[in-house]
Amino acid sequence: MPTAKPDFPFDDYHRLMSLDLVSTRLLICQGMSGSGKTTAIEHLCEHHPHLSDRDVRTFRLTGPRCQLPTLHDQLVVLDDIRFLRQLRPLGQLLRAGNTVLVASHLAPLFFLPWRLLWSSRVFVMDQDEEKIERYLAHKQISFSRQAVVQYCHLFGANYLDVDFILERRPGADFDEALAYFVKFCQLDLTPNPLSN
Repeated sequence: MPTAKPDFPFDDYHRLMSLDLVSTRLLICQGMSGSGKTTAIEHLCEHHPHLSDRDVRTFRLTGPRCQLPTLHDQLVVLDDIRFLRQLRPLGQLLRAGNTVLVASHLAPLFFLPWRLLWSSRVFVMDQDEEKIERYLAHKQISFSRQAVVQYCHLFGANYLDVDFILERRPGADFDEALAYFVKFCQLDLTPNPLSN
């Protein structure tokens, strides 16, 4: 699957930019790869009125273990949380007065101990069919609502798989590209459990 970010302006479908984040200590964007977690956090850090004036320390966590430096009263981004062990520094970061923004593949339930102690917000990034419609419209690819619903049911609402499917059938509309992909790419497709 492709890993590059899509060429698409930030789609604030959760209305993150209008949130009052003054007292928020933990913000979690959860979802599958390509659903816009990191893009949303980067946009918040650069443009949100309560965050953009702060220095940001970003840590892209690439393995199951992570050690972070001691930080105090900073804006900290933990990117690409995939393993429970990567959550170990979270309590220490929050106790030290940091505001932590997390891009996570782990379900929000795994963050419950910290969410009970610190003011938090959770946003699930791969459940919005309309964002896929806006993405396809931006790319000037025609589509039907039915194809987008089917796609989100199979893959979740993520941009990268859209691009991957379109690459398999250049010049086709999304309905044709999706049908071709499902028929000929012979993947063992398990529906996204979050899409129901």
